[in-house]
Amino acid sequence: MKTKHLLYLSTLLEKEIHEKRLFDCSVHVEHRGKAVFSAEYGQAKKDSIYRIFSMTKPITTVAAMILFERGLIDFYDPLYEYLPAFKNMQTVLTNTKGNETLQKAKKPILLRDLLNMTSGIVYPGEACLADRSMRDVQKSLEKESAKGKNFSNVEVCSRLAESYLQFEPGEGWRYGASADILGGVIEVVAGMTFGTFLKKEIFEPLEMNETSFTLSFEDEKRLLPFYSRSGPNNTLEPSSEAEIYWMNNAANFAQPLFESGGAGLYSTTKDYLHFAKMLLNKGTYKKERIISKKTVSFMAKDNLNEVQKKWVNFDNMHGYGYGNFLRVMTHLPTASSNGSIGEYGWDGLPGTYFFVDPKEELLMVYMQQIKDGADQHLRRKMRQIIYSAL
Repeated sequence: MKTKHLLYLSTLLEKEIHEKRLFDCSVHVEHRGKAVFSAEYGQAKKDSIYRIFSMTKPITTVAAMILFERGLIDFYDPLYEYLPAFKNMQTVLTNTKGNETLQKAKKPILLRDLLNMTSGIVYPGEACLADRSMRDVQKSLEKESAKGKNFSNVEVCSRLAESYLQFEPGEGWRYGASADILGGVIEVVAGMTFGTFLKKEIFEPLEMNETSFTLSFEDEKRLLPFYSRSGPNNTLEPSSEAEIYWMNNAANFAQPLFESGGAGLYSTTKDYLHFAKMLLNKGTYKKERIISKKTVSFMAKDNLNEVQKKWVNFDNMHGYGYGNFLRVMTHLPTASSNGSIGEYGWDGLPGTYFFVDPKEELLMVYMQQIKDGADQHLRRKMRQIIYSAL
């Protein structure tokens, strides 16, 4: 690898910082087991703590695969076998005039539907009846929590069954709370809290000593500030207190409302690098085997059929398929990429991002903290610099 070429990463990121489109970030690139580029910018330091949001999801995938390998779950199992509240779900029907009605779901949600985001379960929002129903459930949980009610993870996940499905399970694709609910399933099967299972089975073996659902008061000093884009040029300003609370970004010094398998973890670049290295090393980190090479191969596959793919409208998915809470490169021309078929990874709301390329034995972990910070233009430039160094 031409490591000098990777200095263009610094040129790119420093330009973004100079133009106030980027603050406080870190990037780490490894090739064939060796660090070839590692740098921090702004206030970021090697031990800085980040809210990783949806980069929690691949960790939840690995947790599910551990149970899968032990024969404790079958991905064709109905969800209601673990969380009975999901047995009689309501599906939203939309007619040609856009009117929405409800009917009982004809099919059960399967565990594989959770992993592939084909469950019909959504995130809270305003766009459609399903979104609003999840919004109402979330608000109800928050009100009860504010009055002092404590919830277990399983109780929270079961309450999410009060929402409506956007489509019949398996018949579409929608990014939503499926990973959170899978965390509840893992807790039921493992017989311990989700966070305890992650610590025992993933974080401790991978030496991810600073990855958790909570922070200590001492940790707060290393938690990087959050920024929001403003003005016509999308320059950055510190996020307001209201924005931070809207994103559930207030530092958790006690247990959060629940341990979110979809977005709840704090981590560092170093810790997440250990996780990515385990995937690149076919399930093994140092002498610790977390999952088998066959399971890692199974994880990194496009699981969507052509009907489901028609629902995918994310701008980070050009040229990618999806499965097991991961994007998987399937078509380089559509992605306008000089990368590799089979490269995979995921990202998070504040712009956190990683990829693993088994063919080139290459990985990248990138961290930043910006509300809705997924700048695909910047990501593509970073990727094309990295691949051009090969």
